[in-house]
Amino acid sequence: MNKKILLVCLALLVFVASATFVAATADVNTPDGYKINDNLTIDKQQGELQGKAAIVTSVVMENGTDNITLTTFSVDGDVDLSEAGGQNKTINGKEGIYQEKDGRSLFLYKVGEQFVSINAPNEKLIEQIVV
Repeated sequence: MNKKILLVCLALLVFVASATFVAATADVNTPDGYKINDNLTIDKQQGELQGKAAIVTSVVMENGTDNITLTTFSVDGDVDLSEAGGQNKTINGKEGIYQEKDGRSLFLYKVGEQFVSINAPNEKLIEQIVV
């Protein structure tokens, strides 16, 4: 019995930690039916955005065969989003760059000092994510 309670508590802790992780990376919604795959999470690793060094945090949300990748970039200095290609677009009040590539939708925008990239199967899902 005690092992069952411990497993339930651990499962709840993982769920709360995952939800907190997404909230810490960007203020977003998780679309209905999608769950975070903790095995694909990247936390504060070295990377780059538009050729500038960045600290990268990434979360993958899955729903069957569909997936959404939410990535935040902490970059020293500013990045010119227009260099990312695509078109200027505002989604739910967030101004950024939108493009469709390889059958997927990409949206890159800035929140505070971080840049947020959403790679999703379609624009409707991006609209559900961005708050």
